[in-house]
Parts: sequence; C-alpha cells; structure tokens
Amino acid sequence: MLDIKMIYNNEKGIVLPLGLIFLAIIAILGTTAVIITTTDLKIGSNYRASEQAFYAAEAGIEEARARLRVSSTDANYAGDLSPYDEWWSAYILTSDSWQTSDDPDHNGSYNNYIPTSFSHTNTTITANSLQTDISYFVKIRHKREYDAEQTGHTISSPQYYDGDGDTGTNPAATPGNIIYYGYKDNSSTTVEQFTTTTANPPNASPVQIITSHGMSGGSFKIIEIESSRPCGPPVVSALYGKSVGGNGTVSIVGDDNCDPTNSLPAVAYYDEETLSEGGNVTLTSSAGATTELSNPIDVAQHVNNLTLEATVILTADQTGYSVGSSSDYKIVYCDATVLSPDSQLDLMNLTGYGTLVVKGDLYFGGNLNWKGLIIASGNVDFFGGAGGQNVTGAVLANSMSSLQGTVNITYDSCEITNAQNNYSQTTLIWKESLN
Repeated sequence: MLDIKMIYNNEKGIVLPLGLIFLAIIAILGTTAVIITTTDLKIGSNYRASEQAFYAAEAGIEEARARLRVSSTDANYAGDLSPYDEWWSAYILTSDSWQTSDDPDHNGSYNNYIPTSFSHTNTTITANSLQTDISYFVKIRHKREYDAEQTGHTISSPQYYDGDGDTGTNPAATPGNIIYYGYKDNSSTTVEQFTTTTANPPNASPVQIITSHGMSGGSFKIIEIESSRPCGPPVVSALYGKSVGGNGTVSIVGDDNCDPTNSLPAVAYYDEETLSEGGNVTLTSSAGATTELSNPIDVAQHVNNLTLEATVILTADQTGYSVGSSSDYKIVYCDATVLSPDSQLDLMNLTGYGTLVVKGDLYFGGNLNWKGLIIASGNVDFFGGAGGQNVTGAVLANSMSSLQGTVNITYDSCEITNAQNNYSQTTLIWKESLN
C-alpha cells in the first residue's frame, strides 16, 4: 500500500524547480535592471541634449547681442541701418540648409535679411554665423506696438509712452510703429520705452526682439529677449554745463552736423548759466543758442554706469595720445580723483573716437580732435592750441565748463550713435519659450 506520508516527505528532485524559480527571478531582476539602466541613460541623454540645446540658444542670443553692438560699418554688424525700417528683420544661421519653414514665426512681410560680411542686406540663405560648432538660428526684429499689446499694453496699463498720435490697437498685419528705448524728447532726462513720429529719434534706439532657436541631438530650445542699446546720458545740446568762458575764439554749434533737420540748442544748463564777455564766443543753432533744463542731468551717475563698459582705462595724464579710429570707437575711462598731484586728468594733443568718460575733472591742452561723446562728473576745461580744439559730437560737464583759445564744439548725432554703438546691449526682458 502506498504510503502518502512518505510521498509528501520525499524531497528528491526539489533542486531543479527551485533552481528554475531562482533563475526566473534573476532573469526578471536582470531585465528590470537593464530596463532601468536603459531608461536612465535615455533620460540622461535627453537631459544632456536638452541642456546643450538651451546653451546653444543662449549662444545665439550672445552672438546677436555682440553683432548689434559693433559699428554699422563693421563687416559683422547684424542690425538695422539708420534711419530705422519698421519691417527690418535679420537672421543669423549656423547652417546653409536652414529653411524659412524651420522658423514657426517666419513672416514674409519683413525684410528677413541674412547679413554677411559682403552685404548687410543679403537675402540668400547662407551660414552667416561667426561659428559653426554650435547649432542655432536667430531672428532679430524691431519691437512694434502690436508686440506690446499682446503682452498687456493698454491705455490704462501702459508699457510704453505712446507718442505717435495714435493710441488705437494694432492688428498683426499692420503692427504699428517701432518702440524705442531712451529719452523720448530733447528735454527728457528719464529713460523709457516710447513711440514717436520722428524717423530717427536722437538719444534712443529701437527695442530689438531677439529669438534664438538652439538645437542638439533632436532637442530644441527657444529663448527670446527684448534688448536695446543703452543710451548713456541724454544729449540735449552740443555742450551741457554751468558756464562758458571766452578769451579766445569759441564756437559752439547745435545744428546737427549729420542731419540738418535734427538740431539741439548750442548750450544747455540747469539753474545757472554764465557767458563770459571776454574773447569771441559764438553760439549757433536753429533750436536756440541756450536752453535751461527743468531737471539737472545726473552726469555723475551716468559716469558710474559707463565705468564697466570701458574698453580703455587711463591711469595717468597723456601727451600726444591717440585712441580709436573711424571704424573702431572706444570707451575710454579714467578715475581722475586718484591722480596726483591735482586729481585731474590732463590730456595734451589728443586725437580720439568714441566716448571719453572721466570721474572728476578733465583738462584739454594743445590741440584736440575728438569724435563722439565727452562726459565728466566734474569740470571740463578747454585751452586750445594753435591747431584748435575740435569736438564733433557733444560734451557734458557735471559742473563748470571753461573754454579758452580756439575751441569748436559741433553737435553730430551720427558720431554720438557711433560712440554709443559700442555700449553693451541692455536686456529688458528674458524668457524661455515653449517648443
């Protein structure tokens, strides 16, 4: 008779099923580990590609900012050529296989230039980026009224000063006027965004919308900024200061040497003005010889703002000094308050192009030929030599300005623009857009 109890207690052959069970468990664990590892690798790869695409988009933004900063005569310039065109736009491409369909916001109503070193108005698709190791394409265009309205601008909740005489809304097909960043008129001392009927307003530049598409390993990132060139101090006249001296032949001209339709007073001042009776002082301008501002220009603050922009730093007085060129405007800075023995920067026989920024007092001796801006937080003294002292642009002195000998100061908006083009682009808005 079969013993059931012996059958249940018989363990012969148990190793095989147990081994199969353990083998199955190990196989499941191995498969799970492979799946997890593969997933992690894919996540890591996707994250890395996403990060690389993001940084590629950032690189595109920086190239655009750099190419907007240089002079309009520079081969690498990627901006609009003044007077500004409402329908101007430009692309920076790292690949000549790019197509207009790659940009979901491409608009055929715009110029859509692809600027090269041979032509700033080229429209043939070509790789025009300054590098090819990183993949991106960038579009630059002027901000228009429609753009502001899409982000909430209304009459009751303004994002900009609507100075073009039309406060109505604007459809996408006719997006309205360019929005500028700077000083809205010749008496303004506050930087703001505004529209105007002036084709090329002084002391302001268009707000640029820069959209960069970065690509890496199948990932795409889009970064968009609103940017503009900082304007520095407001230029309200050929010379801003508290006094004008004589004892020589002094000519200050406020009529624009670049654009005859855009003139400023010869001299602007706040609270106090003294015209020396000695010598021969001539103030000329269709906008008036002098004007008194209702608010002072904070020249000292503008000097501080431009300190970090300096491309040349002076640490001592200079004689026979030359800086910059007609194709390379510089930002020259000196802290004259630390100079010995007189805490004053002395410049003898100077030739230069750009913006001369001085913290403290500034003295010019001998001959002077400067194209651009001269800004000092203290006094500015001109003592012209036999060849005379000539400034084509504008001069701003925080306090007194003394002129002796032969001195000619002529307002020139083009030279001021050339000088300001070297300032870093100011980012007004930054955002990462959804793909």
